[in-house]
Amino acid sequence: MRRYLPIVVLLMLATAAFASVDLVTLPTRESTQLTIYNSEDITMVRENRLLTVKPGINRIQFSWANTLIDPTSIDFRILDHVDKVDLLDTTFPSGRNDALQWNINSRMGGKVPVEIRYFTSGITWKADYVGMANGDEDEMGLTGYVRVYNNSGELYDNAQVRLVVGTINLVEKIADLARRPAPGKGGRGYADRPEEEREVMRRDFSKAVALSCEAMPATSAPAKRPPKVVKQGLSEYFLFTIAGRQDIKNKEPKRLVALNVDGVPLKAIYKLSDRTGGRQFTKYFRFKNKKLLDRRGKEQDLPDMKNLGLSPLPDGMVRLFSEYANKDLAYVGGTTTKYVPIGDRVEVSVGADTDITMIRRVKDQGISNVIARQYKRRINDEFVMYYDLLDYDETFVYEEEIVSGKPMDVEAEIERRFDANVILWGSEGKPKDWDSDEAGAYVDLHEVESRIEKVDQNHVKYFLDMKPGRKWTVTYKVTYKRRKVGPELNPEKRRERL
Repeated sequence: MRRYLPIVVLLMLATAAFASVDLVTLPTRESTQLTIYNSEDITMVRENRLLTVKPGINRIQFSWANTLIDPTSIDFRILDHVDKVDLLDTTFPSGRNDALQWNINSRMGGKVPVEIRYFTSGITWKADYVGMANGDEDEMGLTGYVRVYNNSGELYDNAQVRLVVGTINLVEKIADLARRPAPGKGGRGYADRPEEEREVMRRDFSKAVALSCEAMPATSAPAKRPPKVVKQGLSEYFLFTIAGRQDIKNKEPKRLVALNVDGVPLKAIYKLSDRTGGRQFTKYFRFKNKKLLDRRGKEQDLPDMKNLGLSPLPDGMVRLFSEYANKDLAYVGGTTTKYVPIGDRVEVSVGADTDITMIRRVKDQGISNVIARQYKRRINDEFVMYYDLLDYDETFVYEEEIVSGKPMDVEAEIERRFDANVILWGSEGKPKDWDSDEAGAYVDLHEVESRIEKVDQNHVKYFLDMKPGRKWTVTYKVTYKRRKVGPELNPEKRRERL
């Protein structure tokens, strides 16, 4: 037996308060479930225990000193013999904020199953991924890991672990509530707060509790094989349930396998962008969070742990290795990824690549359609000529020469930046506002034999499927329509005869 037992949720019990049982009086846990969020430092704990009662009044003392259990969240439920066993009330020792007492009236003697729920802080998790690319760099094996950190002050043995991907916003942090002083010592406990404040707290926890209110599975022995993962979408959340039971020890991180997928399609992409200087290509490995397909192009029926595209990929670090013919391994690159939705892609930079070269030239440049409004202004008995609202068009013709020295076909992406709002004439046809007189960068790429897309307000990208040793010459034109370049010096529009 351990010395401390946590506490639970305030939501289910309007009179709920502080928690964690004095474990000297309680049997060991029959089962434990941890639901751990990664957007907030909050974990919901659900414990099932067999409580031995005697006929009459039974007083159960709970305490939670030296833990990060939330004293505002507690729920004590009797699961069986509810017609013979009643929870009368919950009382709180004077001057303490780390203990409570449950008073139970029983009309029988024997064992009664009970459930205790509570929130704690100090338990967090992070994801990381390791990819192993084959020699042809067209497939890889991907292993996803989850590392659970327990700094809550409590050991949770034989626990089912559930991980939540999603955002919950709390008015007050669990760690702050856990450290709140006792009544009369500079702070207020949950039981001492007005009902309006307690109602706000209950609303804050409602989303977190919703994910954790399913029936707890039967107790089972710790899994001898690597645990499987069950993925479940719930509203705006995704819930990852690690199969089997784990010992989540205090101050000892636990690493669990969340997915182990073979045959993930991998693609090498070569990118050049003005965002990074625009002079040298960089190699990227790319894969998508999509279900794996068989040779006929049908989605494979695989377990959750053996497939992608069943749920988003949580934030984490992705590290890729390449395997050579002699089975040697080389680290090729890594990146930190944000939340990866279903169907979205992950790109890992491998570094600069000198086998593909780019030379960019300005083939022509000109200024046209100049509009300059001029007027005279009398200064010291002299007329001085002024100009204002200067409009003009400035046109550049670019030629980009790309050569691939790769021994295989490659895909290249070239991204260019223009210093005005882009109006693009690309492969999708001439835009309606192409002949507009509004200011902007009018980029003409419609004669380029490739796919073209507008990335954002200032960036345009074109794509090339390059054969070994072939030279590509891409020519395009951009016209900057400059409007109201100079200050308006004659706002009253006064004119003097010339």
